[in-house]
Amino acid sequence: MDNNVLRIIVQDISVGVVVLDQAYTVVVWNKFMEKHSRLSSEEIIGRNIFDAFPYLPKEWLDLKLRSVFLLKNFSFTSWRQRPYLFKFTQTHPITGSAEFMFQDCVFLPVLDASCEKDYATIVIQDMTNVALYEKQLEELKEINSTLEQLSQYDVLTSAFNRRYMEKQLEQEFNKSKRYGNMFTVAMLDIDFFKKVNDNYGHQAGDEVLRQVTKIVTAELRLSDVLARYGGEEFLIVLTETDLQTAGLVCDRIRQKVEASSVVFNENTIKVTISLGLSCYKDSLGDYLQLVNEADIALYRSKKEGRNRLTIFTGE
Repeated sequence: MDNNVLRIIVQDISVGVVVLDQAYTVVVWNKFMEKHSRLSSEEIIGRNIFDAFPYLPKEWLDLKLRSVFLLKNFSFTSWRQRPYLFKFTQTHPITGSAEFMFQDCVFLPVLDASCEKDYATIVIQDMTNVALYEKQLEELKEINSTLEQLSQYDVLTSAFNRRYMEKQLEQEFNKSKRYGNMFTVAMLDIDFFKKVNDNYGHQAGDEVLRQVTKIVTAELRLSDVLARYGGEEFLIVLTETDLQTAGLVCDRIRQKVEASSVVFNENTIKVTISLGLSCYKDSLGDYLQLVNEADIALYRSKKEGRNRLTIFTGE
């Protein structure tokens, strides 16, 4: 191919092309580089690249160029490793958040026509659109992840919600079915909660729900799960816990709630809770049966006077 044709291609190609000799003197500076550096080829050819651009990472670039000259191999650096080499102002209208153009850089060894002189060519590709797209995609993933996490919680109490609890119950149940792990389920209900709303208002009722959640959470381990199951009803999963130990934990929770007070609008509100407890058994067909057993035990606690814990026995 005619050298003049090659020269035109190098000049007009939509990537930056810089050719340096071994003293790092600029030999070629194409139109892409002129446009983004605002330095014409006449202004820069013959100058040392580090004198022309003092901000360049001299130690790093020197190592790259020496490697190209010595090993005669190409080298590459991505915008992910180093966002840019030259501080070119990005000109993309929809990527205003990028201060400088993101760049991929390829370093190539070149010999002159006589094969006597070594040169290093730096090819610079504008990756700003790709970089900004990937960054926006990452931001979107983070937002979606946050929304997913928020969707697991009850807005009022910050306990997990029923949907999340049912997923956890199913996982825990399947794990126990397969590996024989033990776990227990407690259903908790605030006694006479309707009276709290009627006597002190719904905002006071909301505060009671928050305070009970706080007390219960303080008594649980990180591996346990507490969810607001509906209204004033909560469900607790105590992982790797037998019925006896779970009974001690639940009764301690009951005593803590009984001993506490909720102060709201100068009113001191006292509440108690009732609990029903049931433990995983191989004979159960699904987690719903386990929840139903805890519910039956809770019903007995209420029937027998409230403010108590009942363990499901099947009787």
